Amino acid sequence: MGSPSGSRKCVSCGREIAMDANVCQYCGHDYRQAGPAKPVEKSALSIVGGVLILVAGVIGLAIGGLLLAIDVDDLDQYGLDVVGVTDILEDILTACGIIFIVLGLIAAVGGFFGVMRKHWGLVILGGVLGLFILSPYLIASLLSLVGLILVAISKKDFE
Repeated sequence: MGSPSGSRKCVSCGREIAMDANVCQYCGHDYRQAGPAKPVEKSALSIVGGVLILVAGVIGLAIGGLLLAIDVDDLDQYGLDVVGVTDILEDILTACGIIFIVLGLIAAVGGFFGVMRKHWGLVILGGVLGLFILSPYLIASLLSLVGLILVAISKKDFE
């Protein structure tokens, strides 16, 4: 029941040891290292990386929407002669628009999970697919690349 004065039970093996013992003589449990575990601090890198990937995804969605919204019949107003290839050009723009929307959607979802610090693999997938979002000055690809690097080095922050 009770321990004799000057002794205590080892938390590891349950045997009686001296109250001032630093190490259990039976099982070797070290009491000098006992204490509350420090909470692991999470860096902001994963959140910043997630935001960058999310922005790249939104850019991809916008570009995809613009490609789908282009009316091929109105291109002659801008000095582009598309007579005879309107059907092919319309199919190409539609396919590219759908591809950009899919890439942008996956990147945006990955960026969202990056901000939430969940599903590291999905965030990496979103960042990798965000690299293929071709935008003016490749801004979406660059944002995705930086976000991908930040998420990759902060893997320990994810659940």
